[in-house]
Amino acid sequence: MQYHETYKKYGDEQYLVNMVLIDDIIRFGCSIGLNGSSRVLDLCCGYGTMLKVWNEVFNIGGKGVDINSSFIENGLSRLTSSRINLICGDVLKYEDCEKYDVVVCTELSTGLFNNFSEGIIFLKRFLKPNGMIVFGKLFSEVENPPQELIDFDGSLPTLGEIYDEIRQLGYLITSMASGSDASWERYIMRESKQLLTRLRKAPQDESLLEWTNKWHKIYYNFRRPCENWALFGIENCKAKD
Repeated sequence: MQYHETYKKYGDEQYLVNMVLIDDIIRFGCSIGLNGSSRVLDLCCGYGTMLKVWNEVFNIGGKGVDINSSFIENGLSRLTSSRINLICGDVLKYEDCEKYDVVVCTELSTGLFNNFSEGIIFLKRFLKPNGMIVFGKLFSEVENPPQELIDFDGSLPTLGEIYDEIRQLGYLITSMASGSDASWERYIMRESKQLLTRLRKAPQDESLLEWTNKWHKIYYNFRRPCENWALFGIENCKAKD
């Protein structure tokens, strides 16, 4: 067994801000045909881990933008290629003359845009004709999610409802990678370690302790059995020159 490869993937996964694992990100990149000529723009890129992995595997070039300066600084320190650039800035104010083969935003579930359609239209402005939009979105795995889950994460569409909305916008889902129990565990436990660090620094902080308990109860009681998250790759159904 190639233990060093497993260790490297584990290290990269600690810097992912989404709910899929490195192997799934690589599989997704393969399914959308990434190669050395691909240019990718990742908005709300976090540490730029998806760009880093796709560059190392497929030799893509591109840019990542995130408003969190510590994410960008950390991400830049981990890059292994000058073909990837990470920029600290407000995604909603970002301007770019370049058009990209793939435009990514994994934050369409977080209230960045007023609605789903607005988010897709915003991403399209950076896209080449016949390019691909990749977005991440929470969805419900049950028809009627518990009210506790809705109160915590907001309104949750089903996969069928996401598909219907995408079709109404003239797109088709052509690639998808959804979270697994293992990937959710990685995400939740990473947050748990951060919460633990904060609790040890402020053991008398009742509000932090209350949030920690709520975070975990929501996951174990509602998110794990009823909710999932996926990367979706969508393409316009009308070919363009």
